[in-house]
Amino acid sequence: MVRRRLAIFSLLVPVIVLATTLPLGAADFAVALVNVTSPAAPFSDARLDVKTVAEADCQISVLYKSGPSRAKGLVPRQANSAGRVAWVWRVGSNTTPGQWPIIVMCRKGQDEGQLHTSFEVR
Repeated sequence: MVRRRLAIFSLLVPVIVLATTLPLGAADFAVALVNVTSPAAPFSDARLDVKTVAEADCQISVLYKSGPSRAKGLVPRQANSAGRVAWVWRVGSNTTPGQWPIIVMCRKGQDEGQLHTSFEVR
């Protein structure tokens, strides 16, 4: 089930909406943007911080022109007891400049929420 959800997550067609929280489960399951590195230069580190439900399981996808990023820092993470979770990844040296979508999905039990945001590479 988790692999299927990850596969479906990787294939989502994103709508670039800057810092919009889209709860899918309970009305109070928020995934809120705290910080994102933008703009970021190719071959530099970018960071995304979110606040969500304590100990929720979260995954991230950064979608470039060439497809979903496979950067090693973009792995599933669990929010801490305060609901904070962060990712740091290296922007590829050949990444096309532009505004690129980021999707974060968090889940705890049957409840889940999403964050759609973006960052600029220049």
